[in-house]
This record gives sequence, C-alpha cells and structure tokens, in this order.
Amino acid sequence: MMEHIKVTRYLVAITLFIVPAAAKAVGYECNFTRYCVEERSCQPSGLTLHIRPRAEASAPDQWEMETGGAATARTIPVRQIRDPLGDSHSYVSGMEYDTIHLVSIFKRGITRYSMHNSVEGIQSQNFHGTCKVAP
Repeated sequence: MMEHIKVTRYLVAITLFIVPAAAKAVGYECNFTRYCVEERSCQPSGLTLHIRPRAEASAPDQWEMETGGAATARTIPVRQIRDPLGDSHSYVSGMEYDTIHLVSIFKRGITRYSMHNSVEGIQSQNFHGTCKVAP
C-alpha cells in the first residue's frame, strides 16, 4: 500500500510539471512576399510579423503582433480567434489609429494579413505570405 502511494505521488508530481509546459502557447514568425493596395496591382514585400501570447495576458486569446524592423517595430494587441474545425486561426486588433489589423493563418502556414484604414481615404492593404511556429 505504501509503495502505491509513493508511485501515485510521483505520477502527480510529473503531471504537474509536464502539463503546464505542454499547454504553453507558441508564437509565429511570418514573412510576406506580396503587398496589394485595394484593386491596384501588387508588388513585392519584405514585411515580417511576430505573433505571440501577451506576457501580461489574463486570458488565452490575448496575443500581440510585432510589425516592422528594429527601427520601426510596433507592438499591436490582438485577439486570437480559432476555427472550430481546427483548420485555421486568426488574430484581430481593435481599432488603432484608424486601422484594424487581421492576420489569418491557414493550413501549411499560408497566411494573409489585412489592414483596413481611413488614413488616406478608406482603403485596404493586403499582404500574402506564410507563418511558421516560432520557438
């Protein structure tokens, strides 16, 4: 009986150690090769995004998106929305300086990033690229 209690305690300890690590959310590194504004023609893009859970998050759907390079980096709070079928997930911001951001990651990392804004008249800007799981 005493041996059974020791084994049970050992298994509980291992479970408490492993489960939080496995439940930890991962981030994404995204690279975009094409940029389009409204119905005008597209052009090459070198935009990168980093999407990760917010450090101070109080709920699992609270993430952040970092845009630009080191000199122009901006961090935008976004909310994660998961597809109930598990085929994709999206990240959407609230209105920020007349702009709403939406990133959708589909199977095999195919990704679309859209910004809808009214800074220079109402327009949408779309980026085409891919995201991969970041360490």
